Amino acid sequence: MSLGRCPGQDRRYWKPDDIFEEPCPHCGGLIEFWKDDVNLRCPHCRKLVTNPRFDPGCAAWCSYASKCLGEMAAVYQHQPRVIRDKLEVEARKNLFHQRELLNLALKAAGFAEKIAREEGVQPLVAIAACLFYDLGAGGEKAGSAALAREIMTRVGLEPDIIEQAVKIIAAGETVLDDPAWQVVQDARRLARPAGAGQEEGSFYTAAALRLALQP
Repeated sequence: MSLGRCPGQDRRYWKPDDIFEEPCPHCGGLIEFWKDDVNLRCPHCRKLVTNPRFDPGCAAWCSYASKCLGEMAAVYQHQPRVIRDKLEVEARKNLFHQRELLNLALKAAGFAEKIAREEGVQPLVAIAACLFYDLGAGGEKAGSAALAREIMTRVGLEPDIIEQAVKIIAAGETVLDDPAWQVVQDARRLARPAGAGQEEGSFYTAAALRLALQP
């Protein structure tokens, strides 16, 4: 009997190998799993066994995740990579009709993640600031910051990360004594077309300069 089954699966589209047998790790007896089983009780030894092929990646987006995984769904949904993916989806939605700004945001976020890790900056702060830097009517900074705050809160970013990212977005190019601000500015420079403000002395961080000098 299944003790946990995904309620979001449509079995009309299943393939034959979506139902399979796996040996119980406790007694070795075979257990028949359906791919949406999260865990089953072994019919031989009665111990609880987790489906070894169950992919918790769906927990990032599925509205039924808490029914399948309980508290673990929230833990998974707050993993940095999951949060980063959600932020990118929001950027794509909000900048969908502004392709140049969207491309700049996505490229800058990629650079920001690399630079932030080398410079000891919280990557999600720099990534979020790059993705939402140009939101709002005409890129007006107060509007961008307010909309970014709303999105980041909805996505589930920690409050301190939200505040740091909002501060960077609101400042724009007004110089801040803040390593995260420097990472964002460098990432945006790198994301622009080659030669656009990328002279050797124009970068704040050594990591960005190394990236700029790579062939």
